[in-house]
Amino acid sequence: MNSILGAASATIIALLTAALVLLSGEGVTSLDDISALQWTILAIGGAITFFKDLQAISARRLINKVTGSGDGGGTV
Repeated sequence: MNSILGAASATIIALLTAALVLLSGEGVTSLDDISALQWTILAIGGAITFFKDLQAISARRLINKVTGSGDGGGTV
């Protein structure tokens, strides 16, 4: 999906995957076992993922507009 919704969907999937990795760590039996630093790193990673996907979508849409072809990215 070439939209903000597409970038948000990819971010949610990445965050859920990373949260599962944190929760499946050795010695983790509850959310309290995960440190605030780990949750902060997870949140920052989610933000980076969102902006990376948004930038890729924006670049694809611009290229489609300039070239008049592409994958149906729509308008900028």
